[in-house]
Amino acid sequence: MTYFERLRALSKERHTLVCVGLDPDPEQIPGGAAGALRHCREVVRQTEESACCFKPNSAFWEQYGPDGWKALLELKGETPNTPFLFDAKRGDMGNTMRAYAVAAFATLGMDAATVNPYLGTDSLEEFTRYKDRGVYVVCRSSNPGAKDLQHLDAKGDPIYLHVAKLAESVNSNGNVGLVVGATAPDQIAELRGATDLPFLIPGVGAQGGDLEGSVRAAWNGDAASCLISSSRSVLYADSPARAAAALKAEINAVVGARA
Repeated sequence: MTYFERLRALSKERHTLVCVGLDPDPEQIPGGAAGALRHCREVVRQTEESACCFKPNSAFWEQYGPDGWKALLELKGETPNTPFLFDAKRGDMGNTMRAYAVAAFATLGMDAATVNPYLGTDSLEEFTRYKDRGVYVVCRSSNPGAKDLQHLDAKGDPIYLHVAKLAESVNSNGNVGLVVGATAPDQIAELRGATDLPFLIPGVGAQGGDLEGSVRAAWNGDAASCLISSSRSVLYADSPARAAAALKAEINAVVGARA
């Protein structure tokens, strides 16, 4: 099965649109890479029934050095039933992007990854040629500085709309989605009007994104259309299980048709 086939199947089976971010912070988790592994292993154990995807951010594991990579690989190996989305936002030219893709999909065995569109189609195609893996193109990010470039006018449209068109153009394998932040529900609605690509929506929880507005804007009936990612608010909750279950219920209350 491809990544998006697995995602849709798990979303329907578990009645969830939740993606749990696995971003260990050494200032909050003692014990180095081993401590990060223990903590995230427990989070995975508690939240897997409420999630259809886990999203480790590359930087949070890289900071531990080689031990961090080993820990991430061990964690993924222990979680074969739920896809891992490698949040690395890679973006480079030609052979460098090809090496990034090999690292993400072959070496680390990730099921999906985030990429940066700035270098254009030939760069993105180094990832999208892996037909069974998902590729989420950063379109309208959740940070305040997103407006500095992503909202600039380009031939009458903001750049994020051009990014959506670019992503559509490299979607010949049906494995491309967009990253659109929950802090920008108006842009989510605008982008949903322009494309049916699946959305990965970060920015709920600690970043204060509009969960209800984002879900209403993104959901189009496709089980992959509205993957809601939450990291810190689940990862550091007193009970990650309850936090993930509450997020699942809140999303499903908006969608309506999901139990």
